[in-house]
Amino acid sequence: MSQPHQTVKREHLKPEMLVFGISELDFTYATLDPETIRFLRRVFPGAVAVLDKDGHEILETLENLKPFDHLKGLTEIPPNLGASRVTPQTLLFYKAHGFLSFRVGIPGRPLPPALPLPKEDIPAAPAQPPKPQMLPGQRVSAAKVQEARKVIEKVDTANTHRQKSTMMVEEMFDMGRSGKYSAQSVESAIEDIMSQQSSPAMKAIAGLKGSDQTYAHCVDMSVIMQECYMDIQRAAGKPINDETKRFVLVAGFMHDIGKSEVPKEVLESTVRFAPDSREMMQLRNHTVYGARILAEMGMNKTVVNVAHYHHVKMDATMFTSYPATPYDQVLPLTRLASIVDVYQALIGRRKYKKNWVPGKAVEYLLKLKGSEFDPKMLDNFLRVIGLYPVGSLVKLSDGAMAFVITQAPLDSPKHPVVGVVENAKGELVTNHDIIDLAQVQDVSIVEVVDHFEYYNKSEDQAFNLFKSIKLP
Repeated sequence: MSQPHQTVKREHLKPEMLVFGISELDFTYATLDPETIRFLRRVFPGAVAVLDKDGHEILETLENLKPFDHLKGLTEIPPNLGASRVTPQTLLFYKAHGFLSFRVGIPGRPLPPALPLPKEDIPAAPAQPPKPQMLPGQRVSAAKVQEARKVIEKVDTANTHRQKSTMMVEEMFDMGRSGKYSAQSVESAIEDIMSQQSSPAMKAIAGLKGSDQTYAHCVDMSVIMQECYMDIQRAAGKPINDETKRFVLVAGFMHDIGKSEVPKEVLESTVRFAPDSREMMQLRNHTVYGARILAEMGMNKTVVNVAHYHHVKMDATMFTSYPATPYDQVLPLTRLASIVDVYQALIGRRKYKKNWVPGKAVEYLLKLKGSEFDPKMLDNFLRVIGLYPVGSLVKLSDGAMAFVITQAPLDSPKHPVVGVVENAKGELVTNHDIIDLAQVQDVSIVEVVDHFEYYNKSEDQAFNLFKSIKLP
């Protein structure tokens, strides 16, 4: 006879245990895609899925799973499967695929050999990355230059897409004000972003250029959220496909659609309204309006959830948490959206407020961990966005000024690749020194600088300097 089942975290699994169920998954399972469904059927034949349907748990066979289902766990995992046995190989497998907690027991008798895991699902043992080869006469590798090139050389095209997308969002809102809601124009903008692979450059532009509080905000928020979601997927070893990228962009573009039912003079006002004013109530109700609009448009439930609950905080007593709803109704993508929404609002320069530099915004978000934001999701976001997001202006220890042009590696978060635009004498340079701070000992970042204040000859001076950086 086996011992009663117990729930254990992945790090506490032991070889004598048998896995009967998976009780906690990372957030990427909250919106299933076709590839993940095929993976589950391949690895866990005979198991039963635990789904979240409108806040209620239901059991479903793996064969009946559909894209966009919210998977909460697995149960009734057959004991003859390779995935049910705790071995060094399956521990790597669990980690690579985002399985966090398990229902386990200890068999009372020896078990027959298990079926092997499918070969394509067995993660390779992590290898030490080779030391990057520096370009001759440079302080950066060819791989890092290529990574930076994908952003800098696309900045002009990405800026055009951003401007076009912003107009499309405003057009959608204006049509909505006359009762004619349609996602057609936004879908066109999203296809342009997808086809030109503009998201990484648009993510950098979000901090380099100013934005309004509604239309450009929706665009900037959506590309930051998409890039973060994709990086989290990548880190979890999950497949990335165009369908998922498109879905996340749609959720971002649409998250504030409820503001189309707020009077334009209220929406675009720079006045700080009193908490109990009619205008504040109109603004706070945009989440309820948005959920209704998107449901009527036939949008996926996760897109509706993002619009409805992206202002819900873990601490529901806060005035900034609305509408009133239990936090477990807030889907994982919505929890990410709530963080990105605040981050973009902080770094975006607007006519009526001073922007925050990304580093200060990150410090602020950390203070809200566990009160406003889901700690795990905030950790995911900060790991992806980094201490020095691409586009940040930094002062170096040798007195030079430089822009961050590729993000720092996870194991060395204070050492991104930078492109020097001003020497220690305060002179703008035309031959840009590109430095991988992870590979040098004599230069480091001293502080993050507000690029709008430092390069203030024109609104776009910092943006123009960034895109002018010449790569080797």
